[in-house]
Amino acid sequence: MNGDQIELVAQKVRYLSEGDEDAFFFWLAKTGCSYRGVGDTLLISVERGVPDAVLRELLGLFHRYGIEMKQFAVFKDDVRRPWFSNINAYWFPEVF
Repeated sequence: MNGDQIELVAQKVRYLSEGDEDAFFFWLAKTGCSYRGVGDTLLISVERGVPDAVLRELLGLFHRYGIEMKQFAVFKDDVRRPWFSNINAYWFPEVF
């Protein structure tokens, strides 16, 4: 992984069914991020300058599956992403 990549960690993701697991990986694949599994941990490589639409999808996916969201704080950028610091957004308490 190079300096332009951030590695998000999803540990012990709980899927409610086989179809639920398929849906998780379907949506993760649609983000275009690469990922790999190590034991019960999924390592997701995200470009530092990921488009806002992809970041929103990842936020939704992590929220939906109860994955630790504080790691998204690294994407805070007051110039490019003022929407990300919206204190009324559903993700704000989980990230900041």
